[in-house]
Amino acid sequence: MTDNCRLNTSLTFEVLLYLNSYYFGLFAVCEIGMNLVKYLNFGDLHHFETDFSVLMTVCVVEILRIILARRGNLTEKKWLVVVAILLTVPSIIGVVYLMLLQSEVLRFEYIICSIQLGLCVIEVVTGILCLFPCCKVPEYY
Repeated sequence: MTDNCRLNTSLTFEVLLYLNSYYFGLFAVCEIGMNLVKYLNFGDLHHFETDFSVLMTVCVVEILRIILARRGNLTEKKWLVVVAILLTVPSIIGVVYLMLLQSEVLRFEYIICSIQLGLCVIEVVTGILCLFPCCKVPEYY
């Protein structure tokens, strides 16, 4: 494989993080809004407190993950990228909970959770590829 055909995984990872930073803002606003609407319209929600606390935990973990991953990728500090990849696990578990195990799951919630889950999985793959030295593009001075 020639050097010209190599994929710049660091750039791909950064683009995915940039995209996810905006998508996650939309995701969080929509999820919080839908949870408030469900609370006001459905009186018999059994586990609303649990659902809302999982949502807030996912929001905090995802914000922290995106910040650490972007900082680690831009400064090329591998340990920050590793921590961000490890923080993806609770984020994915929380999104799966919101997608499948909530008291009431709306179709729109299922769709936006699926997109968020896909972005997280692709970011994990590219983040792991960023850690391998064989995926680095050679620098010429």
